Amino acid sequence: MIRFKRTHILAAIVLACCAVVRPGASAPEERIAVGAWQVQAAEQGSGRYTVIFESGFGTGLESWRKVAPEVAKSAHVVSYSRAGHGSSDPRPEPRSILESSRELDQLMAAAGLTPPFILVGHSYGGLLARAFALRHPEQVAGMVLVDPADERFNPALRRLDAARAADDDRRFNALVPARFRAEYDALKPVLDQGALPPPLNGKLPDVPVVVLTSVQQVQKPEFFLQSVEAVAVKRELHADFLRQFSEGSQVLTMRSGHNIQLEEPELVIEAVRKVIAAADGRAAQNKL
Repeated sequence: MIRFKRTHILAAIVLACCAVVRPGASAPEERIAVGAWQVQAAEQGSGRYTVIFESGFGTGLESWRKVAPEVAKSAHVVSYSRAGHGSSDPRPEPRSILESSRELDQLMAAAGLTPPFILVGHSYGGLLARAFALRHPEQVAGMVLVDPADERFNPALRRLDAARAADDDRRFNALVPARFRAEYDALKPVLDQGALPPPLNGKLPDVPVVVLTSVQQVQKPEFFLQSVEAVAVKRELHADFLRQFSEGSQVLTMRSGHNIQLEEPELVIEAVRKVIAAADGRAAQNKL
């Protein structure tokens, strides 16, 4: 298995599934029956909000092992592995963004989870968090997006240097493990178009949002997306995404690569706490 510890986004959607995530201390895991399928999940803590963790492409709930236990000290926390990830059963349906978002609905119903929800998504999980918020805006109190995927990134890289972007595409394509091939093949055209399809291209709810962005510079970039120019594009896309929210903030880090939740978990923990505090403030104002 190949490990790219310092890889950045967006093609890190692919490389994230090649990263080694070592088991560690986490909440007791269970298998939840969702229809005919079993889903690996971990639930802990209590509080007004239920914090849902969405992992990146090809990774399961273990990617949150350094974050979830701390957040659970003040909130109800649920992390899970999507179909075909971790020990969750694979499913025969195409793994589109919308289908994966609907499977979260099913898990919530099966586990008896109730809003308000704080959504935390890493990489591709950021797109899934957004998909849920678009479909259920009244249930979402806030979001934390950890070096999130942005559908505009691939087209922006092609405009910057088409040849280098195409070379990245060829190399990433060769790295995708066979069991994630169908999901990647369905996802890649969507990202290349630079826009999400309906109904996932609507207006997100105006909730508190924190975006964490890795701006780590690699001395000898292996890929175009690790270049100074590409990282600058990602940083600006994340900043632009936040302009739609009245309470949106960006946290930049040069110490971590794409997997901020593993390299600097304290940044993610603090971001979740910040969003919860902002959501509490809004709830208090609404009662006046």
